[in-house]
Amino acid sequence: MIPLIDFQRRCTTGPVMKADDFDLEFSMKVRELVAKYEIKYDPERLVVDDKTADAVFQAGVELLADIGLYHMGLQRVLKYDREEIEEFAREAAETPAHITLGRAPDEMTLRYRTSTDSWAPTLYSGPAAVAEPEWFVPYVQSFVQEEKVEGLGIAPGVAALGKIKPQAGMLSEVHVAMWEQEALKEALHRAGRPNLNLGLLSTVSTVGGTMAIMGPGLREAYNTQIGIHVLPEQKIDWSRLLLAQFCEQRGIETWQSSMSCIGGFCRDGADVAVTMVANALGQLSYARGGSMSYFPSHLDGSWATRDSHWAFSAAARATERHLKLAVGTSISGDVKTWRTPVTLWQSAAVVTSSVASGLSYAWIAGHTGLEARLIGEMMEATAGMPAEDANELTQKIMVKVDELLPTVEGQLSFPEAYDCETVKPRPEYEAGMLRARDELAAIGMPYK
Repeated sequence: MIPLIDFQRRCTTGPVMKADDFDLEFSMKVRELVAKYEIKYDPERLVVDDKTADAVFQAGVELLADIGLYHMGLQRVLKYDREEIEEFAREAAETPAHITLGRAPDEMTLRYRTSTDSWAPTLYSGPAAVAEPEWFVPYVQSFVQEEKVEGLGIAPGVAALGKIKPQAGMLSEVHVAMWEQEALKEALHRAGRPNLNLGLLSTVSTVGGTMAIMGPGLREAYNTQIGIHVLPEQKIDWSRLLLAQFCEQRGIETWQSSMSCIGGFCRDGADVAVTMVANALGQLSYARGGSMSYFPSHLDGSWATRDSHWAFSAAARATERHLKLAVGTSISGDVKTWRTPVTLWQSAAVVTSSVASGLSYAWIAGHTGLEARLIGEMMEATAGMPAEDANELTQKIMVKVDELLPTVEGQLSFPEAYDCETVKPRPEYEAGMLRARDELAAIGMPYK
């Protein structure tokens, strides 16, 4: 691995370049490499084959070697040699990922999984987005009281505590984060799982704020991952490197997350898959983490589409074959479908295509504890499903998704879906979700 301190030299001595020029060079290079390696997005095959996965990996290596990462603060390019990229990729593959988080009896693992393994991915779930202080605790409790949920991949944030709004780099950032941490502890206490992993920090984002929230009784190495990820597309700043250094010194498992946008500098799933692999390799070079979450989305903020399924599959299978990291993704529907039956249909397509592509863990799995449980059941059902069968089932599900999406009027809030006093699903919401489960079973979801 490259010594972490060497990244300061690379960042401060790399070629000077304007951001627009870097973006143009990046987008042209992606197009060139996709053509060179004959990588084509195929909406009829949403679980990619070995040949495609290998081509995506080689193109990703070449993209990082040719383009590097762009340091936004310095307006310089952090450069690599192809040989050193191949070396740290080999080092990662020599030790397949096996990460333990949480404390007994609430331990969980994130581990390398192949596309053909018959064991189900880890349900590393969690309540995402913004919660109101009044229902923050029951929202979190709805997940942690579910036996199948092995840890929280993320916790919600609050937009304000009274008149105090969290502002990055100010005292309010830490003030709100401390409140959130106490609320998380209360939710875990109510569920009888005090040692559960809590995943990513939510409201806290700056280096100083992150360091302030880490300590005994707050966030610790056993129950936290800290995000050090490269920003789309191929962008970095000092905070990423400083947080990676902090994780290295404190023994904290880094949160590596590779994201790219369909319809921006990348045209389709093929461009995005190559970019996500290059992005992942860039993070691996300085953070040395064992897990990698891939998240391909569209410029309009949507995901769970045929393009995004293909892009995830290609990047995940490339990682399965060449890096042997624990690979995750967000299993959910579009924002407008949250806590409606349609989100379960969209989630089902993510499950069937991703589990057959080497998915190791679900980072976000729905937006209530009930949805997480139902998604966990689908991951168990599809583990070990042959690629052809998984593709066929995904295609059937997507036909139904196409039919249902135009009918969605808007998401339900958590209090509309759950009784916040009893922390149980409201009857109408639960009935809708269970009906969607039965309909999925009727078209071939092989529940066990």
